[in-house]
Parts: sequence; C-alpha cells; structure tokens
Amino acid sequence: MSGQSRNSWILKDDPRLVSARQKDFFVDILDERRNTSDVSWALRQREVPAYKYNEPRSPAEVKQDVLNSDRVKFAVEKICEETGSSLEDVMKEAEAVVDEMAHNLRVGVIRGFAIFLVKVMKSLFQRIYVNEEAIQKVRAMMKEYPILLMPSHRSYLDFLLMSYVFFHYDLPLPVIAAAMDFMGMKFFGWLLRNSGAFYIRRSFGDDQLYWAVFTEYVQTHICNGDSPVEFYVEGTRSRTQKSLCPKFGMMSACLEPYFKAQVPDIMIVPVSISYDRVLEEKLYAYELLGVPKPKESASGVFKARSILSDDYGNVHIFIGEPVSIRNYSIDSVDRTSHNLSPRYIASLSFQEQALIQKLCYNITLQQLRNMAIAPWSMIAAVLLQNMEGIPMKQLIKEVDWLKRQASNLGAYIDWPVNESAEAVIRHNIFTHKNIAHITAEDIVELVAVDDTLVNQTGDNLMTSAAQEMMVCLYRNQLLNVFVRVALIAIPINTCVQDTFPVSELKSKYTLLEKLLDREFIFMPGQTDQDFDLALATLTHGCGVVVENGNVQIKKSTNKYTTFFSKMFEPFLLGYWVMCRYLLSMQAGSHGKPLVKLPKTISKEAQLLSSQLIRDGHVNHKEILSLDMMNNSLHSLYHLGAVHKEKRDGSTYMYPNLVILSRVTEDLSKFVDVPPLPQTIINVDTKTVIVDAKL
Repeated sequence: MSGQSRNSWILKDDPRLVSARQKDFFVDILDERRNTSDVSWALRQREVPAYKYNEPRSPAEVKQDVLNSDRVKFAVEKICEETGSSLEDVMKEAEAVVDEMAHNLRVGVIRGFAIFLVKVMKSLFQRIYVNEEAIQKVRAMMKEYPILLMPSHRSYLDFLLMSYVFFHYDLPLPVIAAAMDFMGMKFFGWLLRNSGAFYIRRSFGDDQLYWAVFTEYVQTHICNGDSPVEFYVEGTRSRTQKSLCPKFGMMSACLEPYFKAQVPDIMIVPVSISYDRVLEEKLYAYELLGVPKPKESASGVFKARSILSDDYGNVHIFIGEPVSIRNYSIDSVDRTSHNLSPRYIASLSFQEQALIQKLCYNITLQQLRNMAIAPWSMIAAVLLQNMEGIPMKQLIKEVDWLKRQASNLGAYIDWPVNESAEAVIRHNIFTHKNIAHITAEDIVELVAVDDTLVNQTGDNLMTSAAQEMMVCLYRNQLLNVFVRVALIAIPINTCVQDTFPVSELKSKYTLLEKLLDREFIFMPGQTDQDFDLALATLTHGCGVVVENGNVQIKKSTNKYTTFFSKMFEPFLLGYWVMCRYLLSMQAGSHGKPLVKLPKTISKEAQLLSSQLIRDGHVNHKEILSLDMMNNSLHSLYHLGAVHKEKRDGSTYMYPNLVILSRVTEDLSKFVDVPPLPQTIINVDTKTVIVDAKL
C-alpha cells in the first residue's frame, strides 16, 4: 500500500472502537446500506461499463460458441481418431462438459441475491472497507482491456464479497471459477451458477476434451470481454491464513490469448481481502488436525445461520495496482514463435511459462503486502509466546512494541489511534471471546475447553490443540511481514560462537528459505536480495551489529531476534519431528526403508508429535497440524532428503537417510529440540520405535 498515511484516520462519524466510515484511503460501503432501502438499492438502474470490442452474448450463446470453436472441434476429431468413437458421441460428451461447467449469469437472480446478501453482510460485519479510488481506475480499464480479478483466498466469503463490491459500484459482475463442490449444493449451487460461477474440476489429468472445453470457455470470455474473469491464484482456500504457493494452470489458460495475439493486452488486478475474524476459524482448526471437512450442502448453510448473531468485525478489501501483461512481458517473451501454429493448439514457450510463474508469485506477494493487519493478529502472536497467560498491562506493552515493528517493515496496521491501546485490545479480546478471555485478576489467557470440539474429536489433547490452532490462524496473518528478518534472527539467536560470518549467515538463511518455501511465499531467484534487505533492516533498526563482515553475537542477541525467532519456532520443531519420524521408518527386505503414502507418513508423524506433547517434551500443539506435516514432507523431497516412486498409479515416499540426517542435525541447531529417548507410538496396531540415534 504505497503512499498510505498509515493510521491517520479521517474522522467522519462516531469512531468508537469500530473504525470510522472513512479512514486513510478506505470507505465503508455498508454505512449507506444501514440507512436506506436494500430493495431500492438492489433494483436500481445500473450503468455498467462495457469492453469496447465486446459483442453482447447470452450464456447459451457463449456455450454454443465454445462447442463451435476450432479448439473443441480439433480435440473432438483427435479423440475420435484415437479411440474410434463416433463424432456424435464425442460431441455429446463435449456438450455435457460445457453444460456442467457453464455459468448462467442472470440479472434478475443477481438482484434478488443482492437483497439477501446485503442483509447477511450487515449481520456479520461492522464495516466493509474498500479503497474506492482503485474502483474508478478499474472502471476506466474495463472499457479498454479484458480484466482478470485475482483475490486472496482465506474464506468462502471471498467471492461473495467481490461480487457484492462490483454490484455496489455498478461494475460488471465477474464470472468466477468455482470448485465442483459447490455445484452439488441443491439450491445454492443453482444460485451461484446464476450469479456468475462456472464450475471446474480440481484436476483434469490427461482428459483432452475437458482441457479443450475449459480452455476455450475461459478464453472466449477474455477475448470477447463478456465479464471480468475471477479466479484464485492459490487454487483453494488457505486453511492456515497464510498464502499458499501459487498454481499456474488457470493463469496460463487466461494469458494464452495475449501471447497468441488474440487480444492487445490483459489487465490483472490483485485484490487483498483481510478479515478481523474469519467465519471458518473453527472449521479450519478441525481440518488442520485431521477432522474431515463437512461436505458442502444447502442444509449445512441453513444450520450455520447461528453465526449471524456473532460479531465478525471489519473486512478490508484492497484493490491493488493493476498489472499489464503487455508491459510485464516486454523483452521477456517472443510472441512471434506462435505465428506458424494454429491458435487453437495449446502451446506456450518455456519463456512464457517462466514469465507466468514469476507473475503468479508477484501477484501473491502483492496481495500479502496489501493486507490489513488487525490488532487481534498481534495479540495472538504475543499470547502464543505466553501460553500460561499474560497480565493486561504487559500485553499492552508487548502489542504496542510488535505494532511498531510490523509498521516499520511496511505492514498496514488497522489500529484506531483515537482510542487507547487498552480499549482496542479489550475490544478485540471480546470479539474473539471464544478463544481468549480476561480473568478477574486482569490476566489474558486462552479459553481452556471448547465443548463443541470435545464432541467432535473425543480427545482432550485435540480439543486444546484446536483452541491453540485458532490463535495460530490469526498470528499467521502477521508472519509474512517478519519471515525474512526472522530467518536471519534464528541463526543469530542460536549461535554459540562470539561472531558469525555474514557469508555463513547467508547460507543458513538460504537453507531455511528452502525448507520453509511451502509455508511462506518467496520470489524464486531473489534469495540474495531478500537476505541483503532483511539484514540491513536488522542492523539499522533492530540492534544487530555487523563488524568487518561478522555479526557480533552478544551485541546482536536481543528482544528483536528472540521474539522473531520464537514466532517461527513451531515450524522448525514440526519439521524436525517429521525428520525424526522418517529416520525411524523400518527397513524392508533389501535394507531400503519401507515406502509409504505421503498421507500415511503425515498422519504417523502427527502421532509422534502428539506423543511428544503428552509426554511433556514439547509444548507447541501447532506441530499437530497435518498441513505442517505435509509441507515439511514436500520440502524434504525438494531438498533430496525424501524420494518418490510410483506404484500402481500411486505415489509413495521413503527417506534418503544421508541427506535427511544432515537436515535433521541442521534443524536441531536452529531450535531447542527435546531429548528423544525411545518413544513408542501405536500406528494401526503396529509399534514404531523412534530411537535417539540418527
């Protein structure tokens, strides 16, 4: 958020604890809805800008254009030739695919949905903030270029909020790439389809026909400029509230028309959606611990009506600086390479694929930079380092200190300066009263037991872990601000020598970045620049001392390095547990460790984590997260510490003991690890012995 005034608020109405209608560059779009008729608003005449080359089409005409396209005809003929199927049969299959996929955007349905949706939004949220100036920029662009909308994805509400914002500002409603899960919801599946959702499978495999229909369906919207196309670069919701590594398939399909000169340019609009309180916080805690996600259903939506009585605070929607693919790709790709091949044959050069990957990372990082950090995120970070409770006065000091550090690193902190720090913190604790509370002695501590979770899991450890996991979700929103300085602070804070050569510190930073690149977003190829900037930040503002190319450890070890290190300690400890579990895997008949499915490995490593916690060796219940276990396994694979092999169409994994032992030893130098005598865990009636020896 460049040029922001940080927290200098423009006071337009009563600013009590809840933010004012206007602040910095944000405007609350719910304020007007609380004072005027929702029906009149939904039924008003809308003047919607249109793409200058657009030829109006109905959803049925879009489907017909897809089926008549050269791309789909080519795929159908190829399948007929390869399989011997009749042209009629394959065309019927193509029609079924496009019928399953296509949206049926209807203005009448949208107006009715808008009346319902605005009432839900007013019940859930105090305010919905939008940086209104960016809306006007998007409005002007829509007349000149096809638009791709790329919001962050932390909640089911993301796509509803985007459609609500576009309806509010009289912009064309986006068509939204949605997972097939939603299509199965009886009434809501129909409602979403008629509001612009088009349904795609999570994976297409080598289904040539599906690929052809999907690609043509997306690209015809872009080339004709029917509607903005909205999709999530992360591919799915982030259950941890950290950004996921970007996926490239949808972006490739969307940008191919530019690379093949079918459109003069495409504008990509990153959007950051920040929640004070996430609707699915408890559901995410279940899922991270391995409790299956409930199937999406209409009955489930109605059963969730009780949430409307809760307060979910504010939402900030920041529409970022649009990216022109034409400008972004100057001097990077040669579009003439496509001149001699038909446009309908899907093909991108290696240059174009590399550019798309870089662009996806850039978009994700821009989303992160534009997130609004709520006070509760900082409260959560402090609470996780004071699990036994912390006096209110001390909490206020710690949060104020952390707020300054985050702001110095460029974060936008949503903090009402007209209120005292104590009032803000008490209000936020009350908003999250299901997670934390204030005792009669003015001690802030986590709520110990949640009966709902006891009934769900039947396990007291998992119950308390779920409570802690919900706190972690909000702390996670803050981690990307600190991750680069923390990856330098960790080796400094655990160094046992008097000095630490900067060159060696950089190698430790590089190792930690490789280890954690599934947890946090790092731009590929930018490790050196990130390291130099983070070290400069620590030396200029955090007391780290570098003399003659060496970090002076005693002078540099301080509150900054300690706090930053402790924020990331659970990740290093969780990865170490995974390493120790992999080292314990029993050998097969030929001396090689037995291969196992990745899901099995993660689940069994989680059981080792739970045993270490029960035995009192570890306090961080966050290491029970299956997401952390999965990420650690994939990172170890990319480091060469784990191998893969295919058997009967499934992927199995087994450890490379030499490299794995080295990684385990490195991790044990970065974090205090428990002494690990023989720990016995039961896995499906089998006994696994984890020995202390590497």
